Amino acid sequence: MEKIMEVKNLKKYFPLKSGLFSREKLYVKAVDDISFDLYKGETLGLVGESGSGKSTTGRTILRLLEPTEGKIFYKSQDISKINGGKLRSLRKNVQMIFQDPYASLNPRLTIGEAIVEPILSHGLMNKKRQ
Repeated sequence: MEKIMEVKNLKKYFPLKSGLFSREKLYVKAVDDISFDLYKGETLGLVGESGSGKSTTGRTILRLLEPTEGKIFYKSQDISKINGGKLRSLRKNVQMIFQDPYASLNPRLTIGEAIVEPILSHGLMNKKRQ
């Protein structure tokens, strides 16, 4: 079976603001050493408590956030080395559905508009065809 994605030892730490005289840097470990393989035809769901790092993991995989450590490979390509059009193509092919529909769905759009919006933004359909 063809491996589509490989995540190795992914970490995403956010620095905390330290006191004026503090020498030690403190971090929130939002994602701490996650590894998995995803094969063609599979779907991955991340499940956990609120604040456990599910959304941060997804954002880091899509490079909306840069990882603190670790490697992410999509179709055997290290995505830390891609940008521009290749990164847009990756984001078109690797999608994330956020857990909070109120934060991810625009209440001002109809259901049809909400479905068509990402199709148009990825250039999969022109406005005339819509």
